[in-house]
Amino acid sequence: MKRVLALFLSVLFVLSLAACGGKETAKTADPKALADDMLKALEPQGETMEVTGDTAANYYDLGDAVKEYRIYLSTMYIAEEVAVFQAADAKDADTLKTMCENRIAALKDSFDGYLPEEYTAVEENAVVLAGGDIVALVVGSKDGVAAAKAVFEKALG
Repeated sequence: MKRVLALFLSVLFVLSLAACGGKETAKTADPKALADDMLKALEPQGETMEVTGDTAANYYDLGDAVKEYRIYLSTMYIAEEVAVFQAADAKDADTLKTMCENRIAALKDSFDGYLPEEYTAVEENAVVLAGGDIVALVVGSKDGVAAAKAVFEKALG
């Protein structure tokens, strides 16, 4: 009887351990706090401002795919920008990546033939980052973008 009870308890213990190894959840972060940390790491040369609502919609196609976001733009027509988006659903991450790639193209168009140094900064340093349900765009100096990217990877890595 003791052996049967010991065997039963052993099986129960093994099953309880197996239950603890459940499915991993998708990685996420607070997009507002992450954008703040990435902006600090970017160390922009000029002033930036947060844009929301209709102003943000002038720069990004904010639709149903976006759950939350924070966007910082340069106020001095310098190629410096941090935008972090949380997808409404995991399947929307690709839509957000495309939205950020479209923003990079728009930045290139706005600087092309007008401010060649800023065009080059966008061409060489703009990156779209993705992890879990978070997608981010960073534009700035090479070192600043690398620092902001490290913040993103630490938060979602």
